[in-house]
Amino acid sequence: MTVQQNNPGRGVSLGLVGGFVISFDIPMIRLAGAEGWTSLAIRASCLALIFIPLAIAAHRRAKAKGGSIINRNWLEIGALYGLSNILFTFAVFSTSTANLVFILALNTLLAALFAWIMIGERPAKATWIAIAATIVGVLIIVGDGLGHGTTFGDMCALGAAFSIAFLLVRTRQTGGDMSLAPGFGGVVALAFALPVALAYSPMPQAPEWLFANGLIVVPIAAWCLALAPRYIPAPQVAMFYLIETVLAPVWVWIVFAETVSGATLAGGAIVLAAILAHSLWSMRASTSVDQASSA
Repeated sequence: MTVQQNNPGRGVSLGLVGGFVISFDIPMIRLAGAEGWTSLAIRASCLALIFIPLAIAAHRRAKAKGGSIINRNWLEIGALYGLSNILFTFAVFSTSTANLVFILALNTLLAALFAWIMIGERPAKATWIAIAATIVGVLIIVGDGLGHGTTFGDMCALGAAFSIAFLLVRTRQTGGDMSLAPGFGGVVALAFALPVALAYSPMPQAPEWLFANGLIVVPIAAWCLALAPRYIPAPQVAMFYLIETVLAPVWVWIVFAETVSGATLAGGAIVLAAILAHSLWSMRASTSVDQASSA
């Protein structure tokens, strides 16, 4: 079992960038006017188009030095990215946004439990407090929207939460560079969605938004969030996914003039405050440990 040494500064920076960038995902899908199967196929094909050539090149360089990038762990984690992409997309189109964001918020708790069970990385009290605060914040955001989704969509959202939490912990466990593994996830999702998309799904009303999403937003966010577990514990990485819960309604308000409620602002403030406070705490704790070990 290999676990990457902590580097909170780098890990937090990657998590913040990834969480911020992915917050544009749902608004851009809405701008495209896409249907679920088409959306999944296009986003997956873009991921594969960008990441697979990079992964092959990196693997060749590593192999020349006696190393390896594309191995069993890489394929396993990539497949999990593909599964989470499939489940998330179906959840977007099959349940209410309120149900989706609350259920996905469980990935922080799930990641903490998986990390404890699988690699013995017991979360600190501060992490449990931050997880509890983010869940409270998300509950405030979704408010009365809970309970209006569909059973299928809710199960997809729950499956996405489980798969994201598990792949983050597996990435942390391997200690390897899994930053390009989402590319194989794109291949998996594309193989699943393309036949149905070609046979039954119409093209998006504004496909340029979906391609921009797939070629820019999703790859940047995926790379950052896939690399972050090398440097910080998986539960902390999972919390950065909640930035989308906070900021996506803001972008929707700006673009579609949909009202942002006071509950959304209050809950979002709690989520962001919890993430920021925990990130600062983790970096300070790591600095204290380094100073004590060098003394």
